[in-house]
Amino acid sequence: MRLTRRGRAVVVVAMVLLSLAGYWLGTRTASHAAAQAPASGHAALFSVVVHEGEAPRSL
Repeated sequence: MRLTRRGRAVVVVAMVLLSLAGYWLGTRTASHAAAQAPASGHAALFSVVVHEGEAPRSL
């Protein structure tokens, strides 16, 4: 298949736009998945606060 310079430019721009659209949709899907409530049965997340002068203990 032979393309002119303009044809190659159109193909490159189309591929870049498709790649960006795929990346954008992927990040939207990942952010929606992260925003959902955790499933029941999973351990709850917790945090540990270490104040000045204290050493963190292993869990």
